[in-house]
Amino acid sequence: MIFPIYTYGQSILRDKAEDVDLNDVLLPSFIYDMFETMHNANGIGIAAPQVGLNKRIIVIEEEVTDGELFKGVFINPTILKYYGRMLLMSEGCLSFPGISENVVRPESIEIEWYDENKEYQRNFFHGVESRILQHEIDHLNGVLFIDKISGLDRLKMFMRLESIKNKKVTTTYQVK
Repeated sequence: MIFPIYTYGQSILRDKAEDVDLNDVLLPSFIYDMFETMHNANGIGIAAPQVGLNKRIIVIEEEVTDGELFKGVFINPTILKYYGRMLLMSEGCLSFPGISENVVRPESIEIEWYDENKEYQRNFFHGVESRILQHEIDHLNGVLFIDKISGLDRLKMFMRLESIKNKKVTTTYQVK
């Protein structure tokens, strides 16, 4: 099932997501549907709140370097530590159709999570992988990428944000 994507202005995007019950029998089908929704929207990552479920789960699939695929399911992820330099890079978001802005984030992170097999994982991520994870984990904490840009830059995009909030945007995917 392809879900509609919740866009800027929807309160669920500001809520802190709840932990996922690893014994939930619907979890495998929900993960599948999240990937389907993300692929349908040509996204590289999506968090459960973006499809209307206030749970701590994200899926990611992106070619990062030289054809290497970064793909994963991250259930109840937590960032344990940030490392490296602060880097400026352009980010977009399926919940903000047509908007991309430069965001400063740490270069590397260490996180812990459960994978789709309910196995505990802990690892370091660097570069693009780190950035995607930080962006998606922010969604689970009710933080949006526009919260990480300057007030002046946010003011400059006020009219575009209002258009998204009022559902006056055109997308190739269904929005809620």
